Amino acid sequence: MSFLIGPFLKSFIDNVIKDTVIPVKGSVVYCGLFGYAEHSGIYIGDNKIVHLDGSGIIEVVSPQQFIERLSGLNPAMSIYVSCNGSSATGTNTIAKRAKKMVGKSRKYHVILDNCHQFTSGCITGNFDNADNFLWMLKSTAGNKLSTNKWRVWERKYSS
Repeated sequence: MSFLIGPFLKSFIDNVIKDTVIPVKGSVVYCGLFGYAEHSGIYIGDNKIVHLDGSGIIEVVSPQQFIERLSGLNPAMSIYVSCNGSSATGTNTIAKRAKKMVGKSRKYHVILDNCHQFTSGCITGNFDNADNFLWMLKSTAGNKLSTNKWRVWERKYSS
């Protein structure tokens, strides 16, 4: 039971106590997967996210589809957005790179070729990077977008 309390408490603090944010085009977004891993993608505007799914297909999804990964079994409640202070970070170039990849596929591997590597590729233009873990993707977002905070997406204002 304690494995559920930690993520729930963090989500409560992030959603109720801390400021939330609305992403901009090209924002990096991520959600937790069972409290032990994460899933990432790129916000492209119009309430849409481009991500690499578990079968290796790059697709456009809604925030609800993004967070309900694993046939809806994922207990995550929040999507986190790349920010500098209280403002979302992202660029049109990143969003365009993500859109250009839609419909393509990769040889997905949970560690060696995953969503974080794809998301980092959208930031840098190098899709053969080594950013296979969220902490690596966060470092790239920090270096390229001056991201220094990750805030919860204020989805109640999204259409």
